[in-house]
Amino acid sequence: MIIGTAGHIDHGKTTLIHALTGVDTDRLPEEKRRGITIELGFAYLPSSDGRVLGFVDVPGHEKFVSTMTAGASGIEQAVLVIAADDGIMPQTREHLGILSFMAVKGLTIALTKIDRVEPELITARCLEIQAWLAQTAYAKAAIFPVAAMTGSGISALRQHLLALPESITTAASQGVRFAFDRCFILTGQGVTVSGLLHTGQLQVGDLLKLSPLGLTVRIRSIHAQNRAVQTTSAGSRCGLVLVGVEKDQIERGQWLLANHLPAPCERFDALLTLAQDTAHRWREGLQVMVHHGAARCPARLILLEDTAWQPGTSGLVQCNLSEPLPIFWHDRIVLRDMSGQHTLAGGLVLDVMPPLRGRKKPERQAILQALTAAQPEQALLQLLRLATLPLSLQAWALQMNYPLAHLLAELQAQTPDIQIMDQHGQAWCLLPELAVQLHEQLQVHLDYFHQQQADEPGISCERLRRMALPNASPDLFSCLVEYWLQQGVLVQTGSFLHAPGHVLSLTLTEQQLWEQLLPILQAGRFDPPWVRELAEQLQQPESLIRQVLCKQTRRGEVHQIVHDLFYAPIAVQALAAIVCAQAQPLLNVVNFRNQIGIGRKRAIQILEFFDRVGLTRRIVGEGAQGKRRDERLLRNPQLFSNN
Repeated sequence: MIIGTAGHIDHGKTTLIHALTGVDTDRLPEEKRRGITIELGFAYLPSSDGRVLGFVDVPGHEKFVSTMTAGASGIEQAVLVIAADDGIMPQTREHLGILSFMAVKGLTIALTKIDRVEPELITARCLEIQAWLAQTAYAKAAIFPVAAMTGSGISALRQHLLALPESITTAASQGVRFAFDRCFILTGQGVTVSGLLHTGQLQVGDLLKLSPLGLTVRIRSIHAQNRAVQTTSAGSRCGLVLVGVEKDQIERGQWLLANHLPAPCERFDALLTLAQDTAHRWREGLQVMVHHGAARCPARLILLEDTAWQPGTSGLVQCNLSEPLPIFWHDRIVLRDMSGQHTLAGGLVLDVMPPLRGRKKPERQAILQALTAAQPEQALLQLLRLATLPLSLQAWALQMNYPLAHLLAELQAQTPDIQIMDQHGQAWCLLPELAVQLHEQLQVHLDYFHQQQADEPGISCERLRRMALPNASPDLFSCLVEYWLQQGVLVQTGSFLHAPGHVLSLTLTEQQLWEQLLPILQAGRFDPPWVRELAEQLQQPESLIRQVLCKQTRRGEVHQIVHDLFYAPIAVQALAAIVCAQAQPLLNVVNFRNQIGIGRKRAIQILEFFDRVGLTRRIVGEGAQGKRRDERLLRNPQLFSNN
């Protein structure tokens, strides 16, 4: 278990840790010369039951509050040091606020330097501290009067700390997130970083991602609790020797992440609580310094709700970072002013993939309130009840850094009738009432299309998406289509979708004629015969040829490029493949004509057909140097992929 210290400068934090552990955490020459802590220091205290307590000694000077914030990141217990001769000081109050913002669960008060004051003052200080803490979440914190120089009270404080219970956590099953606050070259070893393993398990030889740079590094060795180890789990402070990175590429505040975790985010939504003593006026666009782990990053705030924003109140905001940070759901952050003199607020990260549109709507605020739930499955269940589209369980598993199988099992245990759609490794989930609502929405638009286009065999997947569910991503809608096909409420013929009862059929005579027409069209490939040529070749009336081909067009068995010119599906699929290959990013008529080896007029007819069906979109206008621009933009590359 890691225990952090906090408190005003010169209140005896370092001396107290030395008395508890025998370790002097001031290691830098400048710290020795000035007699103050500048960087984080570390010490360990073994217990008789085999456990080891780790202490993080943080600076107390106001200039080093950012370093103190880094030391408080991820710890569950803290010792707030208050000198008996000074009492509660400004940094004492600020440090307690930061501990609260960082959600440190347990607090112990060490009233130091009692050998310098009269017993009456010790009693008065204890009453003063109790009255102060009564207004906070730490009203029940134990107070231990101690004198580190004489040893008075140290034994009782040590026994209290050793008896603190360790919380049961599932963080070891999550993806690796290691925040480091020191980086240096270890003689004979190489590039070394030290910090706290927030989640996951580390093992010598593991390959990890250095974020936000995205470099892949390998762990050469692990040093934890003053000894070399092969593995270590979440909650431990350790040092790692890395391979695959240079010293000048590493800086304080970076993270080592499991390779499957997403890239760092540039904005996130959070629930913030303002400091009790803040005097800053909160307004749209306020510039602040966000502290996350050991990193500091300027950010601009967007206020997501109309609230009084008085000291001590809470509200929803969106933070737009100047640089990306590897932030995840329910991370804790602290906000300070840009001058670094005041702690303004702290809070809880809710969504690291927030929308830019509609971010202040009541529906969005309801979603963010749902994300405040303590457990991921509780938050997801609330989101499912609010959802108007299926949720991507894969995306939320990554954002929350929880195993997908764990989330799925928990959701199914709480809601047995939840429906899961799985396609290409993407798991989408929805409640039965939403499934019914989406099906009804599909049916309305599908029926309307068939009424308006009775002679058409169906509709393309992308066009149906834009009509029925324009807010759904193509991936999600493709998964929904597969789901509806399995349910039998949707039918696919060729590349077209239609209602189950919408079927076009051929008479016996038409079927016999079609069996003669198809080989001729396939043989013609990119230059098939016109209807009149087919009629002459088969000695059949043009009207009958045209009737059969138009019917088969509506069934998706053949494609009509222009009036009386029909292409076999295999030819259209080949032409579509050429368009997709050449439209990088745009396609012009000349290149397409040269590629298929036919005339310009026919090439234009084919491209106009692709424009109509939605494979491409024509872009006409003035280009560079005044030249006329006439090109095609690829819209739906999957349209003919299943023919």
